[in-house]
Amino acid sequence: MQKREFIVFENIELIKAVINELPFLSRHNVETILKNKDIKLNGVRIKENCELHSNDKITIFYQEKEKQEWYSLVYQDENILIVNKRAGIEVISESERDLLNILKKTYCNIRPVHRLDRNTEGLVIFALNERAEKVLIEAFKTRKSINKEYALLVHGRVDITKIKRTVYLKKVDKLSKVWISELKTSGYEPITTEFDIVEYREENTLLTARLITGKTHQIRAHIAYYGHPIVGDQKYGKDDEKQMHLTANFLSFNFNKKSILSYLNSKTFEITPTWI
Repeated sequence: MQKREFIVFENIELIKAVINELPFLSRHNVETILKNKDIKLNGVRIKENCELHSNDKITIFYQEKEKQEWYSLVYQDENILIVNKRAGIEVISESERDLLNILKKTYCNIRPVHRLDRNTEGLVIFALNERAEKVLIEAFKTRKSINKEYALLVHGRVDITKIKRTVYLKKVDKLSKVWISELKTSGYEPITTEFDIVEYREENTLLTARLITGKTHQIRAHIAYYGHPIVGDQKYGKDDEKQMHLTANFLSFNFNKKSILSYLNSKTFEITPTWI
């Protein structure tokens, strides 16, 4: 049995709040958990759905899914491991319930080198030895040698000419989100995201995104600021779609010829988002 605690920051239906926090649970799953009195509202066990209010604290007890459901193997050699992470799990967290600890059961020398948002699916790289770890951490730090792209479906028909490539971001820890501004003010840091249109789909737009900087929720907040939240993103938009339509779907490499990972330059890795 697993335990998750979280605080809501808006008026919202209990079942919807739980699904937002644990997107691998269906409405039927949450209704069953409620029936079994495995949800606490502000420390009191409840058995019926209700309306939550800002600062309500939820505690939920649920069965952990099998590890095979959290990732699939994409590539492995003596230096690196690439997996396709499912939405709904952290790469690294303060608890033992994260992708790193699941993978450690199979790969004892695994070392994390970057992260992906819990509700974002897609390609994640791990190092399998100290030498590869140093090279990969430096590559992600300098934004060189690794090209990582995302696919995303957003609300509305995007006019790419109206979206500024560089804006400013401020992290708001108490809300677990970030704010965006076109003007540089106190507490805001510059971010740069490159968006390109793939195609229009009725009332939505399919985009690709490439991070020039790498900040928390950068893609999600940047595109939502211009009125085009990602479909299924409950934090920066509001809709009934359960799954967030954002996937780290492409990787390629450009290491220095003398690098121990230069052999990866001839390889590319691409996955199809589950929501396409």
